Amino acid sequence: MNHNLAVKEVNFNGDTLIAAQDKTTEKVYVGVRWVCEGLQLTRGQLNNEVKKVQEDIVLKKLARNLVLDTGYGFKEVLCIELEGLPIWLAKISITPKMLKESSHTVDKLVEYQLKAKEVLANAFIHNITQIVPKTYKEALLALVESIEEKEKLEAEKQILLPKAESFDTFIDGSNLQKMNDVAKTLGYGRNKLFEFLREQKVLMKDNIPYQNYIDMGYFEVKETPIRKGSYIFNKAQTYVTAKGVNYINKLLNKHNMRVAK
Repeated sequence: MNHNLAVKEVNFNGDTLIAAQDKTTEKVYVGVRWVCEGLQLTRGQLNNEVKKVQEDIVLKKLARNLVLDTGYGFKEVLCIELEGLPIWLAKISITPKMLKESSHTVDKLVEYQLKAKEVLANAFIHNITQIVPKTYKEALLALVESIEEKEKLEAEKQILLPKAESFDTFIDGSNLQKMNDVAKTLGYGRNKLFEFLREQKVLMKDNIPYQNYIDMGYFEVKETPIRKGSYIFNKAQTYVTAKGVNYINKLLNKHNMRVAK
């Protein structure tokens, strides 16, 4: 047990988070495991997030192993500095599949992204925990605030849902799509999309992607045999990965180009 740590159980929207403050540096850390459990991530997702925190070039500088009471005795657990919490949470992507199948998890993730850092900071820096209503009036006001917050989250979710419908066929990372199919999904003409990607130096003049975009996993180029009379020759065909579809969509949005709603 580290006597240089002040450890607290912090209530966040009904979830119990384990956090600790280093008495020397006054830095606050939160246990990665408890955040993942609060978000109701699967065991596999939890392991992926732990790996991300340990290996990400930014996050690993803000992470630290601390000996905390896990409920099964004191064990060394991975924690992240409070300043790094929003950065880590922002890297947990809200995928179209999550929107359709795990909307409750999406709602919780948004809540964590917006408020968790403040609540944890208050627990240590200002010694404030979430307020429990003591009067009928306070309870009513808290209920109204909760309803308004849920309505806001629902409105945000409805804005994102159409995108989930559009990208449904691209959720499986093993899918490779022809550029024509990608253009239809994004509501953009194939030739215009080729032209746009050439202008952005993503594609070369022959509509083959530059090697760095292939290396990043956005595209794959396959040789397709073409027969002309008695001659057979290979023609390079560009395919877009699921990761590439998301990249192209973001690129179109960045340049205010029209995409499917």
